[in-house]
Amino acid sequence: MNQQKRLYQLIYVAIFFAQGALIPYMTLFFSQSRFDLSPSEVGTIVAILPILSIGVQPLWGMLADRTGRVRAWLVLAMIGAAAISITFLFATAYLWIVLLMVAWSIFQCAHIPLVDMMTLDYTARAKIDYGAIRLYGSAGFAIAVFMMGRIADTPWGLSSTFLLSAIVLVLGSIILRRIDEPGLARTTTVAPFAWSAVWNVPFVAFLIGGMLVFGPIYANNYYFGIYVTSIGGSTTLVGTLFLVAVLCEIPFMKVAYQIVAKLGTVNVLAGAAFISAIRNGWLALEPPLLVVWILAIVQGLVVGLLIPVALQFVRSLVSLNVTSTAIGVYMALTSGLATAAFNQLSGIIIEVDSIIGVFWMYTAVSLLGAALFLGMRRFREKG
Repeated sequence: MNQQKRLYQLIYVAIFFAQGALIPYMTLFFSQSRFDLSPSEVGTIVAILPILSIGVQPLWGMLADRTGRVRAWLVLAMIGAAAISITFLFATAYLWIVLLMVAWSIFQCAHIPLVDMMTLDYTARAKIDYGAIRLYGSAGFAIAVFMMGRIADTPWGLSSTFLLSAIVLVLGSIILRRIDEPGLARTTTVAPFAWSAVWNVPFVAFLIGGMLVFGPIYANNYYFGIYVTSIGGSTTLVGTLFLVAVLCEIPFMKVAYQIVAKLGTVNVLAGAAFISAIRNGWLALEPPLLVVWILAIVQGLVVGLLIPVALQFVRSLVSLNVTSTAIGVYMALTSGLATAAFNQLSGIIIEVDSIIGVFWMYTAVSLLGAALFLGMRRFREKG
């Protein structure tokens, strides 16, 4: 059992390391002069992954629910993303980059919902805290952004992000195959699929609030680097601040369920969303660098609470036989639709105003999401 737990932890390290090596630096990479792209074109490129996630992530979830072969689909998705990511090193034309991003995104968007579904099944059987495994993803992300911040300032440059991400994904797929297949088998759904089992009123209400809260959080991962460099920071500082934020996620993920037990799920979700709004508003006021460091810690608190609590809340709102699909829908609309919309909107705001205007927008939307979460008190959690 301990060996299996360690394998799950290593999978999270690999998947989130690969993301941490790419996502925070993708906007900076495509903003280089050699590509000659406008901010709105860069915004379109980085919006492709979340846009495709809207339709593709639920399909991955449905495949998992219908076949019970979560591990096999995840191995395919990791190898596919690794292979395609290498081709970005040779792309310079805008159309070519867009086409590659579409192909890469189809595989990339499957990683988190599928590994989360595997882990939730395992933790339920083994009676292990999901956060104790998920926090290794935060550690992998933190290591990656810190390493890439250092590497990006060397002659290797930002291009090395794609190569490093591909290597780690291949290694992760090898580790994944060592996880016991019987432990991953799920009951195959043989009855006609019923969307009504997913689209219940509490779940839909949660999705709306989740899009308003998680959209700015995920878009921040793309645009925080531009914010830091706009106030005079270096690429190394971007990586270090991401490192601080992600490392601070770990202790809060560890205690998230204890906090929920005392305060309640909805109160924790709403409180974290409100703190996220304060953090964005403070950044929009262009505080001293010391405050930016403190706000990186605050970001870790917010994400460390929201991710595990929201995921478990999704499971409580739907039937067991559609859990994978519900998680796919949740990921598609929060890390997909909302992130795409805020990535695109952020690029437009930068063109007509500045990066400061982007964070004022994040503040307003996060406050609205916090209010919607509070409004969910009238919905009773199932079970």
